[in-house]
Amino acid sequence: MAIDSPRDSPGSMRSFVLVVNSEPKSLIFTSMMVQRLGYHACSALGVGNALEIASATPPALVITDLHLKGLGGFALLDLLRQNEVTRAVPVVIVAGEFAPEDEQLCRKAGAVAVLEKPVKINALYQVIHPLLEPGSRRGHVRIKTILPVKVNDRPLDCVNGECATNLSVNGMYLRTREAYPDNTRVMVHITLNEEQIVAEARVVHCHPHEDGCSGMWGIGLQFLATSPESGEIIRRFIHDEVTHGMDPAWED
Repeated sequence: MAIDSPRDSPGSMRSFVLVVNSEPKSLIFTSMMVQRLGYHACSALGVGNALEIASATPPALVITDLHLKGLGGFALLDLLRQNEVTRAVPVVIVAGEFAPEDEQLCRKAGAVAVLEKPVKINALYQVIHPLLEPGSRRGHVRIKTILPVKVNDRPLDCVNGECATNLSVNGMYLRTREAYPDNTRVMVHITLNEEQIVAEARVVHCHPHEDGCSGMWGIGLQFLATSPESGEIIRRFIHDEVTHGMDPAWED
């Protein structure tokens, strides 16, 4: 599994996400999730460290835990707003269980969004992706993978390079030598961790295979109809792939 490599905004120095937490394990966990989503992350252990980093080089985004030791997340947000250098930097607050009025307080204090612990990959992505890549139409995490798939009951020929190479809750990309015109509807059968998913999908773009071509031949699919159970299986699979090797206890 892989996520797109960390990327910079062309010509911009504000290309990193500043993650702030006073608990080292939680700090590492959130920073690694940001990195695995394809963005540069810089870690700050507490308010003082965060202000020092942000003042030297303003980040593209700050993600801070609400309950920091000493000065808390609200104080950090206020100090960032008082500093001319960091005043415009968007801030996302991460908190434990909270009531709707708590979220309103965070937003009133200037936070652009609030994430509830334990932070899930797709929730994190849907908050930070529009902030870091405005104008992008991708609404769900997309991971690189190699999966056997059936299309209209035809198993893809894995020996000859046919397989699913990208997967999201919204769709997938298949390397297949069989050409499907745009807007063709197909049925796909996917196996994820021994769980079977059947989904109707629409071909949104097709790159026909040519002999000797080594490019990304294949088809892009948008899922049209999946059951809630299938959607949850895909979300869980993506979350497990992205957080593979990370201690789940660090999410708390």
